[in-house]
Amino acid sequence: MDIRGIGIDVVEVQRIEQALARWGDSFVSRIFTPDEDERARHPRARSMRLAARFAAKEAVMKALGLGWRTMAWREIEIRNDALGRPTVVLRGGAARAAAQRGVGAVHVTLSHTHGLALASALALGAPA
Repeated sequence: MDIRGIGIDVVEVQRIEQALARWGDSFVSRIFTPDEDERARHPRARSMRLAARFAAKEAVMKALGLGWRTMAWREIEIRNDALGRPTVVLRGGAARAAAQRGVGAVHVTLSHTHGLALASALALGAPA
């Protein structure tokens, strides 16, 4: 598997807090899937968890060479496997773009503090 793209993104948690205060659930439902929203529901850490997933979506877009205006945010979903590791699910335009670029898998890692969320993504070519 060869590397097809790399992406990284940093999000200030405060930006997500402001978006939640201003737009509430309409912001969440436009950007995040129901599963992402459910995983982020925590009384003290919701904005931090959403910020990490937002950063992951942006990192995946960069790894695929996509702009956020070329697809719906919910076409990139950040899930967790049975061990809690973040995984990427691509749908719609994001999945088509990945296939066109010969991407077989996208791996992502997340990290956050109380003020910042960081994600990096690695797009790998499909096995020959």
